[in-house]
This record gives sequence, C-alpha cells and structure tokens, in this order.
Amino acid sequence: MDCGFRFRPTEEELVNYYLRKKKQDKDFKVDHIIPEIDICKYEPWDLPGLFTEPESPYQDMFFFSPRDYKYNNNRARTNRVTKRGFWKTTSKERVIKGARDGRKKTLIFYEGRVTQCNRTNWVMHEYYLCEDEAIPNPKLAQPRDFVLCRLSKKADKHETSICAEAEPEPAYAEWIGISEECPQPEELELVFPALQLQDNISGEMEFEISGKK
Repeated sequence: MDCGFRFRPTEEELVNYYLRKKKQDKDFKVDHIIPEIDICKYEPWDLPGLFTEPESPYQDMFFFSPRDYKYNNNRARTNRVTKRGFWKTTSKERVIKGARDGRKKTLIFYEGRVTQCNRTNWVMHEYYLCEDEAIPNPKLAQPRDFVLCRLSKKADKHETSICAEAEPEPAYAEWIGISEECPQPEELELVFPALQLQDNISGEMEFEISGKK
C-alpha cells in the first residue's frame, strides 16, 4: 500500500461500489485493500497476519468472504463456524442508507462451542445485498455470492483506561514539598536533620556522655 494511504470508505461506498462490482465482474480485483478470505478457515486473531501492512491490532480490516450456506434451499442460514469458535449475530440486519438493497449485520466471535464458549473482543460487520437471500434458479447462471466483511478488535478496558491514569509522583516529592525531582543531599538534610553530617562527631558524643556522668 502506498505511503500515507488510508482506506476509509463509507458504508454506501462499500456496498454500491466494491461489493456490487465483486459480484458482477469476475475480473474485479482489489486485493491490495480488500482481499478474498474465507472467514470459516481462519480464527479472527490470525487474520491481521494476512494483510500486508496492518497499522495496529485495532485497525479495521476489509475482505470479501464467500457465503457458505447451511442449506441449499434456505439462504437465510449461513455457516460461520471455525475450528476454534463461531461468529454470532448480535442484532437485526440494518439497511444501509443510500445503498439499494444493501444490508448490514454485526457479529461477535465466541471462542469454544455453543454449550461452553467465551465472548471475545473481535467484532465483524457483514455487508451484503438482500437479493442474495432469494433462492437461486438452478437453470440460470448465478453471480458469485460474496459478503464484504469489516473486521476489528475492541480494546480491552485496561488498555483504554491506562493512558488516562496519572503517573505516580516520586516518593520524595511528598516529603520535601518543593519539587517532583529526586531530592539533592542538602534537601534530605532539611527533612531528616538526624542524618546531617557533623565534624568530629565522635569527640562530641564522648564529651556529652562524660558530662552526664
């Protein structure tokens, strides 16, 4: 990807341009920004490694994925199971404004199986055309069936809040009340007079002790 280039398409552009052209034109390729990846063959944490220059673990990643239907006569049921888990829809489909027949579903990845699984921070928005839900006519040539996926990972709570936490002040700053920098020896003498060095301290102590006797 060219230096300084950032791929920030709108949802309308994703559906009206990229997804439609992918379905209608078999020679349409934009692998440098939207590669073709089978979502069922990879775990979400492995997908960033398939992209040439991911900016960060939380950057949005776009790819086309072929649809894998559970039943040939029911296109409403899609297979989204991987070896380590599965993708689960979290809300009803949403209409994409300005995109004819464009729809969007939001999915969360769960590690494990339905009976025992853990929710992860991996989120995927799946864009598709509602005409894809119709049962195909086997006598007619069918366009390739793809969805356009937008993958991202939400930051953990401790990762988002760590920057907001104030750095602890040095312990000496509380003692001296003057500076947050490490104190100099003379400053320590003001705080702890008993530590102040004195000349001939041994002789003075002997004199004080002998006087008490």
